[in-house]
Amino acid sequence: MNKQIGKVTNKIIKILNLDYNKEEPIFIGEANLLHMREEHPKDFEKYGANIEEIIKNPTYLARNEKKKSIEFIKEYKVDNDFVLVAVRVSKNNVHFARTMYVMSDEKVEKYFKHNYFYKF
Repeated sequence: MNKQIGKVTNKIIKILNLDYNKEEPIFIGEANLLHMREEHPKDFEKYGANIEEIIKNPTYLARNEKKKSIEFIKEYKVDNDFVLVAVRVSKNNVHFARTMYVMSDEKVEKYFKHNYFYKF
C-alpha cells in the first residue's frame, strides 16, 4: 500500500526551477522501503523514521539529472550526517521516495564544490 509522505511544493518547484504545472504528491511503497532496508540497513535503522520530516523540511535540495530525481537532503549536526532521500517519477507519472542513505563526505564536498545544493 502506497502512503503519501509529502509533496513537491511550489516552493520546491521554484527553487529547483522544475518544469511542473502544479504541486505533486510524494508517495512511498513497500518496495521502496524494502530497497532502503536492504541496500542501506544502518542508515535506514538510524534515519528511516525521519523520511517524512526530511521531505517536508530538508536543509538542502538538489537535482540529479542523470537519475531524473529530486534529492531532499537533511543535515544532522549532531552526527554530522547529510541524509539524502531521492524522489523519482514512476512510469505512471507518480512521485516515489526511492532510496535514502547517508551521503559520503566526498559526495557532500562534491555537491558544495559544484553548487549542487540549493538551500531550502
